[in-house]
Amino acid sequence: MHPARLLLTAGVAAARAIVTMVVTLGFWAAAPLILGWIPTTVMTASMSPAIEVGDVVVARPVPRDALVAGRVVLATDPDWSDRLRLHRVTTLDDRGDLITKGDANPSADSSPLHPDAVRGVGVLRVPFVGLPIVWARSGEIVPLAACVLAFAGCLALALRRGDEDKETDADTPPPSLLPASLTRRALRTRAREDSVRLRRRTVRAALALTAITTLVAVAVATPASAGFRADVSTPGSVTAGRVTAPWGPGCSSGLFSNAVIFWSYDGWQPRSFDILADGYVIVRDIAPEERAVRLPYGSWPVLGASGVTVRVNVGQRWTAESDAVAVSGSLFGRPYCS
Repeated sequence: MHPARLLLTAGVAAARAIVTMVVTLGFWAAAPLILGWIPTTVMTASMSPAIEVGDVVVARPVPRDALVAGRVVLATDPDWSDRLRLHRVTTLDDRGDLITKGDANPSADSSPLHPDAVRGVGVLRVPFVGLPIVWARSGEIVPLAACVLAFAGCLALALRRGDEDKETDADTPPPSLLPASLTRRALRTRAREDSVRLRRRTVRAALALTAITTLVAVAVATPASAGFRADVSTPGSVTAGRVTAPWGPGCSSGLFSNAVIFWSYDGWQPRSFDILADGYVIVRDIAPEERAVRLPYGSWPVLGASGVTVRVNVGQRWTAESDAVAVSGSLFGRPYCS
């Protein structure tokens, strides 16, 4: 076989393998919908390292007696009715409510969960398949566009008509040029080859349709903000106008994952948090219950050995910033801990 043809064949095979892998992951994330189970895309890092941002977790409804310590539950957040909480049960209080905590959190959630708020317990984790959803919701256009273009290229290559079909067409002479004694056999051979090609094209079309359907199904999975501890109590009186700054900021990053900035806060109920690098806001409007955020791709121009701080926003204008933690950025836009 010619080297160029061999390279093309290998590329088509690799593209089909990648598309098959993505479709398989998407299938396992979306198929449980048929059983009434709930797939959810993890949007925050509070359950790291067991569950990472971009994973799809499938929760299965269970009876109350199955809500025991150690189970990861998906529930309506009592502090935010429009959000879901994905945390692990640590214990049950005297009233039977669930005390939950994120694996990466320093303390348990301040608001217990009533068993009726639980939608299910986690039974299946599909890694990374929800990352495009996370990127889309957080406005990270570069990795989202790169992912979409890469998958589209793989899909186009996977659906390419293989060179083996061209070889068959070229090597088989038309029946009109064959001896009369071989014409009938040639027609049968051509019919079998046409049937094989038709099956191949049908499989490719089904593969493309399955890929699109699966990705759409995963895209509508309910996002879960597995939030950090939220302080919901309001002081009875205010004697000073000084805002308490976030404290204890830190940085954590894996070999192939962006840096995660985490912090603690025990002041007034905040409106939101922002992450700043050398005075530039790189992540804004973080939900008030969060105590960690993964830095986005593309923030490396202001992350060259930068001092990253956490700013709390209280009311409309009151703010306070934490101490700085050192974070650097790579050439490819991936921030990591210094």
